[in-house]
Amino acid sequence: MMYPPTTTPQPLEITATPHVEMEEVAATVTVPAPPTETKPANGSRALSGVPPPIFNGDREKSEHFLDKFMSYEIVNGDAHQFTIPYLKVALCLSYFNGPKVDAWARQQRLWLKNCHEQDGIPMTDKSLWENFELLFRTAYTDQDAKLTAYQKLNDLRMQGSDIDSYIVDFDQLIDEARYSKYDMGVMIKFKEGLQPSLLREILLHNIPAPKTLIEWRQKARERQTV
Repeated sequence: MMYPPTTTPQPLEITATPHVEMEEVAATVTVPAPPTETKPANGSRALSGVPPPIFNGDREKSEHFLDKFMSYEIVNGDAHQFTIPYLKVALCLSYFNGPKVDAWARQQRLWLKNCHEQDGIPMTDKSLWENFELLFRTAYTDQDAKLTAYQKLNDLRMQGSDIDSYIVDFDQLIDEARYSKYDMGVMIKFKEGLQPSLLREILLHNIPAPKTLIEWRQKARERQTV
């Protein structure tokens, strides 16, 4: 009997990828590192918001410049440039530019430097900014604007029963005239502008009479409401 020839099964060839190749593939995959936060040196930070405009010595724009600088400070109140008065003055002076103001700004930089290095005043001393602001206002305040505000304040009178408008206008004018709300003369000026009938009501129902401008404003509103 003839048997068909048997076929010997061939072994399967399994080609395994060498472990070294897998490591090489893995090595070609670059995993990005987690982002790191960049912090400026000395714990400071970059300023944000809109910086004030350049001040070129125009007296009519001096109050506008200070107002914009204050707005910039409010946005960046926690930054070293504003928490340290020495740096605050230096930052403010960096916005001075022009032939009308360059010499004055240079003089103030020297003054600031000498205050710290020669007189030993700490950078954190609040008087550095207070003195600088006073020097700036003295040099560049619009005297004509102050005089106009003073004249308007002398002529200001309460109209009818509108005490609120009178108080708003009064506060604005004493600010423009650079008066302190704690001055006795300012309080007297406020009383003079009230309606005579309202003034009598306040004096009649308040014994002793109000002693500060804040008290006078409060009592004027109360009695006018009554």
